[in-house]
Amino acid sequence: MKLRAFILAMMLIPLPLVLAASPAQPFSGHYYVIPTSAPLRICASHGCDTLLTAYRGEKVEILERTATGWSNVRFVERSGSGWIPSNLLSYSPDLQSRAGGTYYVNKSSVALHDEPNPNTRALLTLHFNDAVEMLGVGASGWAQVRDLKTSVVGWLSPRYLSSSPLKSPKSPRRHRAPRQAPPKEEPPEPPKAM
Repeated sequence: MKLRAFILAMMLIPLPLVLAASPAQPFSGHYYVIPTSAPLRICASHGCDTLLTAYRGEKVEILERTATGWSNVRFVERSGSGWIPSNLLSYSPDLQSRAGGTYYVNKSSVALHDEPNPNTRALLTLHFNDAVEMLGVGASGWAQVRDLKTSVVGWLSPRYLSSSPLKSPKSPRRHRAPRQAPPKEEPPEPPKAM
């Protein structure tokens, strides 16, 4: 009995050392702020107080991410840190260079969502050739745009945008049914003997 307790104690001693030595993995590289301006908050919620404002193209380092879609970031070229929605950050400066400019809806209608996800709340329905200002493309691949008629800012897939007005909406992709082989003809049955 004493031997079992001793072995158990020896196995548990390294556990705190292992836990202390394995902090959350840091996120390497710099990220870039997508919108024209975004508040950095004191905690990971839209209801928290604003500490600072981050501006389009500013470099930040991600210190921590939550499962609810927030990142704790630190500015690279100035002092300050705070929480920002992760979908407002781009992992590539190349995506930032696409920000700006006017684009046109190339579909009959498309929903403008409050987050870069088709399952989130639709803020507005845009129609064919409605003009939007491109604010940036997030790490999710979705575009953040501002509707030029209403100034509503939201997210949609960039595949629904064209760089110039079109004459007619793009037709949705049609899924063809798989081709079926024609039925085999059965040879006629021989007559039965009586």
